Amino acid sequence: MNEKKRFSITRYTILIAIMIIIFSTIIIRLFFLQVVQGAEYKEKASNKSIKEISDIAPRGQILDSKGNILAASTQGYMLIYNQTDNQDKVFFSTMNKVFKILDDSGESQQDDFELKVNPYRFEFRSDDEDTRKNLEIKFKRDRGLNEELEKNIKKKSKNIPDDELKVQVNKELLNMSPEDTFKKLMKRYGISNTYPLEQQRRLMIVKDTLKMNSFSGYKPVIVASNIKKETAFKFLQILNELPGMDVTTEPIRSYPNGDLGSNFLGYISKISSSYERYTEKGYNVNSDYVGQAGIEGALEDRLKGSKGGRIVKLDKNGKITEELGKKESCPGQTVQLTIDTNVQKAAENSLESTLAYLRSNPNEQQGSNTSNATRGEAVAVNVNTGAIIAMAQVPRYDPNLFTVPGKLSSEMYDEYFNPNLEQFGRKYIETRGITANYPGESEDEVLNELFPIDKSIKNNSTIRKDVYDIYPKPFYNYATQSLIPPGSTFKPITAIAGLETGVITPDFTVDDQGKFDQGGKIVEFKSDGPQGVVNLISAIEKSSNPYFMTVAEKLRNALGDNILAKYAWKFGLGIDPNSSVKAATGIEIPEKFGQVYNTVSNKTAYASTYLWKTMSVLKNGQDDYGHKIVTIDLYDNDNDSKETTQIKNYIKNLIKDCIKNGTSSFDKSKYKELFSELTSKDVNNKRDISDSQMNSLINEIYSITISDANAQLKVPANIEDAAIGQGLNQFTPLQIVNYVATLANGGTRYKLHLVDQYLDTDGKVIEKIKPEVMKKTGVSAANLESVKEGMNAVNENGTAAHVFNGFPKSTAGKTGTAQSLGNQEQVGRTDYAEYIGFAPSDKPEIAVCVVLFDGGHGGVGAASVAKDIYSSYFNINNKIK
Repeated sequence: MNEKKRFSITRYTILIAIMIIIFSTIIIRLFFLQVVQGAEYKEKASNKSIKEISDIAPRGQILDSKGNILAASTQGYMLIYNQTDNQDKVFFSTMNKVFKILDDSGESQQDDFELKVNPYRFEFRSDDEDTRKNLEIKFKRDRGLNEELEKNIKKKSKNIPDDELKVQVNKELLNMSPEDTFKKLMKRYGISNTYPLEQQRRLMIVKDTLKMNSFSGYKPVIVASNIKKETAFKFLQILNELPGMDVTTEPIRSYPNGDLGSNFLGYISKISSSYERYTEKGYNVNSDYVGQAGIEGALEDRLKGSKGGRIVKLDKNGKITEELGKKESCPGQTVQLTIDTNVQKAAENSLESTLAYLRSNPNEQQGSNTSNATRGEAVAVNVNTGAIIAMAQVPRYDPNLFTVPGKLSSEMYDEYFNPNLEQFGRKYIETRGITANYPGESEDEVLNELFPIDKSIKNNSTIRKDVYDIYPKPFYNYATQSLIPPGSTFKPITAIAGLETGVITPDFTVDDQGKFDQGGKIVEFKSDGPQGVVNLISAIEKSSNPYFMTVAEKLRNALGDNILAKYAWKFGLGIDPNSSVKAATGIEIPEKFGQVYNTVSNKTAYASTYLWKTMSVLKNGQDDYGHKIVTIDLYDNDNDSKETTQIKNYIKNLIKDCIKNGTSSFDKSKYKELFSELTSKDVNNKRDISDSQMNSLINEIYSITISDANAQLKVPANIEDAAIGQGLNQFTPLQIVNYVATLANGGTRYKLHLVDQYLDTDGKVIEKIKPEVMKKTGVSAANLESVKEGMNAVNENGTAAHVFNGFPKSTAGKTGTAQSLGNQEQVGRTDYAEYIGFAPSDKPEIAVCVVLFDGGHGGVGAASVAKDIYSSYFNINNKIK
């Protein structure tokens, strides 16, 4: 009998079987990876080392009228960091070496990271608190700090609407302190707290830039910009020791004249608003720089150029080993301006020296303290084309501070974007002894009067407002944005209106006794004194207020309240509010546009002013005479219902209608109905009002709106004050210089412009800007000559004669002194010093407008600045001081 061999399973056979299975699996997997998916993984590995790097396009140049460079893009060396998985392991040791070399070489790390330390704080480039809050929210959301907050809120309220969730998260983000934000980012970026605090932040800047760049594809991190050639070569020699580092070149914006013309040139900065619009145009909103303000901002689309790019291959250390493809960047267009750099420099230098003199000699002028003469502007224009020759101001800023991140110090940031108005205010009050102007009040109380806490910002207890426009603002274009009373520089317009309507002739005379009767109220001009009998020419020469107020009286009696405005509008001093004419001089950069006295605008202005007065009286429960009334709050509150808001708006509109139209719009029963409804439905105004209280309330509204406001709309004083450049009249210096140019050239108003032509990169003209007529005034040549004769007399024998005596060119002009505020002396301010003029007087080429804020009398400093402008324009070397 054959016996079958019995097969026994031992531990050894089990081990062999397991090993066979394992090795078989490995072999199959290797076969799958290398043969089946080998091509795919090879492609992935290759793709990970292939990057697309964008190249910044050089911005177009900005030139002056003679081809001198005002802004350019120059090639600078740039230290960059390319991230790969391999070299990321030695990131911290590499960066510490890089920072040491930069420090030893006197270079700065590129730093536009808004989160600062020592102390912890955010620095966003805006002087608007709401904008800064929005930028802070965006900063934190971009870095994912909202994600954990959203999860926690959703845990508590699962069905919370998206809009409400966003509001709550934003509130929590704003409550997150700068220090907490820093610590969260430290953890997120894996930065050890064993490094010194400043070193932690330097490492964070690079890590954070990598994070921000990841949103828009690959882009190397710029560690340092515009480094010296020697520093660049130092890095090039040791790149093998610095994984990921490389040196390349980039276009750097530069302004060779420093702060010259910064008010119209503008500057470049990171995108801080309108993110979607910029994204649609191809910008990287996390890193790209755009024009801000001035020509840089207004002509961004022409100046920016088109980005280029390269497709490159990187090795494991982040070094570029091969360039696989390239698209050349295209520079932006060159913008040639109408500005004459020599005249611009002369204007700026003259403003600086004149203002410094006024501050050093504050009591030299009778009736004016010029210790706050810190601001001034001067505009010069070609009278035959509308081309701006110079637009100068004090203060200014150096736009080079913004071209490379890290140049702007924290001290400069605060001065420009977040001034400490409490510190400034205390110094301002103490050095001028302003507390003495407020008997019985402490310095703190005066500070709160001049620079009050901004209540429009919720829970704010530190940020103050400059309500009396005292603080000098370098980024504010005083020529295009300031709305100021023209003072006596307006009198030539009054003369033109009188002559053109026939209510006066050049021989019409007034016996100027230094006073004028305004409907029983005698207005005295003590600083001028009596001028005696004056005709048109001598009235302009001596700047006789009674003469031009008499002309206004005659104009009103003959043709109504709006006749003066109709002639001012011809010269660009405002527009007819009932017309479709655009309120603009035509300048390429942003501007405001002022208005002359007219009945429509006056009604609107009074309606706004007296509405606020009415609301204030009602909220305080007491009128100007101390009479008590029931308290009513018509101000908007956060907890107002839609119905409450609607009722308040009905009441406010009714008040404005009463101010504008008088008794015909005063409906006592409607007021009673609306106030009854408000006090029954609004939780903030809920109260019982007796009939007598209601009557007192409505009577107080009648007193303010009808007896006071509406009655003032009808008085002759409105046009009489306007005739001498006071009252409602407010214009920008740009409007004023355009009016002077129009008068000088015989009555043709040109569109003002800063741009002469646009050029391509080869210097060929793309577009030439031609003079454009905006309005032919139709004023007779004879009447214009009469007014010009008076303006000649101003410089020859009148209020500016001491400045222009012996000047080798014939000039014509008009001085002006305009009140800045009703309580200007109490708050430490004084009059605007103004001067307008043109030269040569017989065949005009150039017109000027100079305004010195808190400069006192126009015939002193302002006229001197104008003379210096003429001296430069006409190449007169021996200036007469």
